[in-house]
Amino acid sequence: MNALAPSIPTSAASASSALLRTLVLCDLVDSTALVQRLGDRRGAELLRRHDRVARALLPVHGGREIDKTDGFLLMFDRPVQAVGFALAYLRALRELNLQEGSALAVRVGIHVGDIVSWDNSPEDISKGAKPVEVEGLVKPITSRLMQLALPNQILLSGVAHALAHRAQGELGAQLEQVRWRTHGRYRFKGVPDPIAVFEVGEEGIAPLKAPPWSGKAHREVPFWRRPATLAVEAVALFMLLALPAWYLLKPEPAIAFAQRDWVVVGDLANLTGETAFDDSLATAFRIGLEQSRHVNVLSALKTRETVKRMQRDPDSTGIDRAIGSEIAIRDGARALILPTVAEIGGRVRITAEVVDPHTQTTVYSESADGVGESSVLPSLDQVNQKLRLRLGEALATVSKESLPLEKVTTGNLDALRAYTLAEDAYGVRKYRDALALHRQALEIDGDFALARIGLARTLLAIDNRAGALAELRTAARQRDRLTSRDQLYVDAWEASLGRTPRAALEKWKLLSTLYPDFPTGAALHAYFGWLYANRYDDEIVRIAEHAAAPPNARVAATELLLGMLHLGNERYAEAERHFAAARSAGFAWHLDYLLVDAARRDFARVDATLAQVQSTGAPGADAERDFAEAAIAFDRGDWASARRMFDRALRTVSVAGTPRAREFAGMVLSLRTLVAAPGEPTPDLRARVTSLATELGSVTEADRPAVAAQLLFAAWLAARAGDAALARDEAGRVATLFPAAEYPVLGRLATVVRAEAARVDGSPGEAVRMIEPTLDGSEPWLAHVALMEAHAAAGNAQAALARAQWLATHRGRAYAEFSTSVMIPYNVAQSTLALLRTAELQHALGQDPDAALRAFETAWPGANADPTFAARISALRTKP
Repeated sequence: MNALAPSIPTSAASASSALLRTLVLCDLVDSTALVQRLGDRRGAELLRRHDRVARALLPVHGGREIDKTDGFLLMFDRPVQAVGFALAYLRALRELNLQEGSALAVRVGIHVGDIVSWDNSPEDISKGAKPVEVEGLVKPITSRLMQLALPNQILLSGVAHALAHRAQGELGAQLEQVRWRTHGRYRFKGVPDPIAVFEVGEEGIAPLKAPPWSGKAHREVPFWRRPATLAVEAVALFMLLALPAWYLLKPEPAIAFAQRDWVVVGDLANLTGETAFDDSLATAFRIGLEQSRHVNVLSALKTRETVKRMQRDPDSTGIDRAIGSEIAIRDGARALILPTVAEIGGRVRITAEVVDPHTQTTVYSESADGVGESSVLPSLDQVNQKLRLRLGEALATVSKESLPLEKVTTGNLDALRAYTLAEDAYGVRKYRDALALHRQALEIDGDFALARIGLARTLLAIDNRAGALAELRTAARQRDRLTSRDQLYVDAWEASLGRTPRAALEKWKLLSTLYPDFPTGAALHAYFGWLYANRYDDEIVRIAEHAAAPPNARVAATELLLGMLHLGNERYAEAERHFAAARSAGFAWHLDYLLVDAARRDFARVDATLAQVQSTGAPGADAERDFAEAAIAFDRGDWASARRMFDRALRTVSVAGTPRAREFAGMVLSLRTLVAAPGEPTPDLRARVTSLATELGSVTEADRPAVAAQLLFAAWLAARAGDAALARDEAGRVATLFPAAEYPVLGRLATVVRAEAARVDGSPGEAVRMIEPTLDGSEPWLAHVALMEAHAAAGNAQAALARAQWLATHRGRAYAEFSTSVMIPYNVAQSTLALLRTAELQHALGQDPDAALRAFETAWPGANADPTFAARISALRTKP
């Protein structure tokens, strides 16, 4: 909307001129619905007849057509001509409707003012330009009047009305039917000053009543007639009469709200017409309420999942009073809160109703208002604080633990809206959209720390650990823009990616302790306890079970973790139950059931599961499936098939360039040290160690612990092959770079490698003394292999037999130990080799080895074809 006409080059148009003219804008009401109802051909014919009727009236009243869309933009010399045309146009439209049996209706706006017009050149017209262009402030004001009008209503500005009414005698014979109405002064969006609005029309055709208010226009009302003033007077009278009675008869609160009870937040009802409020304010309201440790807010993602369980589409189902109450009852929430934003008397009011979900009645409400968009977030703060007090939180706590929303989110509603849409996209795993929207929010407000956390979380979801770490560190520097809980959350993630596992574990423990009802904190406390400390104990299981309670929006991932923890404890039925729960909650991982069945050696079910796994088309994901299939083929003794699968999978990851290519290569190498193909060269373990040692100094900070684990595993293999010095050197190097106190898994694995090197060097007793103190349930699986061989080398066959039997019966742990995932296929193979070692140790102790030997030959039926295994089996057939 430009008040000044643009400068037009004379080469493109004739010279422009400033003139006082009257503009008329006519717009057909619901023309699209009309065409849809009548069909394209019939609708087009009716619209053509309408256009001919309108154009026939133009020369009669001295008008000129400027533009045409669903209606017309017309120009007249005088306002009375415009009024005469509009009245005649509505009469002609009524006749057309009678002839055609149609219901065409039109809105008309008329305004007078200075315009700048010019004639376009023939060249521009040939390219699609209009013959005449018109610009000026009169044009958008005419459009606002037209938009305000009711169907078949003609609205005029004060200037147009004054000039036309003065010359109304020129309307001729129809003057008797013409009626003039004044509707007061209206404020239009984008127009600085109020405009007097008038109506002209004929009885029986025009509505002759004030048009309704809208988000783009509202009527100015004298102070004493404003609804807010009348409401204040009514409230004052009511309070005078009712307050004494209320104090005498006041009931007990309808909702007995206790500390840490849950609430559901419904959709924000936006009654202002301002679309910028639609998404942004709902998010801000939720964030403000989540600052409380007294009130727990059911997350938007959990709400969405519950709507799914109600067999409704979460994308189209609004969380209103009825739906929100059902969600609250299903998830055990104590109350439903329904926020509203409305424009009342020129002020923006925020209201929040607290609803009893069992009766769907409003128990109480709180509100706050202010002037303009800038008042909205402070009003939300006021409402949230009032609600927290009403729900029983202490005033001192509310004051101490509450930061203004503008500080913990952003003062820019566009940035807040982009963040809201990003979180919605993340919740349904549309990570590309989430990345773009989080970045858009940060472009608008670079200090929006919460959006930076969201960006980091999304980068993690696509395995960009380095990018996530950079964003988290920036968010940590903006910690004054975060709530206390979010500060701890950032610290914990930053420690998980960029610091030591011990620091990360302490941060997650602190977060889950201070905020016990924050499911994400408890879930990640359990997850990193498993991944960074190799824990499977009852305490870590209890933490994970607490995190999987119903309010957890991401219960699927936590159920998967519980499945892995139970698998690691050989509780296979429990593992299956939790894996099934994870799938029901939407976590489709094809390896879950497969791991349980493989650990139990139920390979018929493994085959059935693999047959159902389809290619994803993503090389990285397909390679992971291929490696799992190859490792299981090796586990069941089908070594030839395993080699072919490994070779194919390695080619896939090499083409895909997946970060796990290095890890997959290490898995294949480790299995070749156990069973070599005929004519296959001995694996070059020294080259593998040297390569990993070099990479350790060049990879990103976030990837260094994973490379260190692979280096230690290669050093273990070197020790098993007799190169104790190389193993000892590399284990010492890793132990120096990654102290055991800070890196529990790497520290214990380095101890295992040094112990194996000691055994190979002829000091098995030293190896036993190094390993036994570490056996607390979180030791690496490989520790039991080293301890078994150390006991055997020290001549303690009975102790070695106990370790062998442990290895043979703890296949679940071998499959579940993802803290050093490069070792999983090797560990699983060792669980089968433990059967052979059991038979050998029983044979040495004078016991019958037949049962253990038969179990080994059943597990690996092709073992007799391997010369090394054949010799060992043959030795067991002779008596000791």
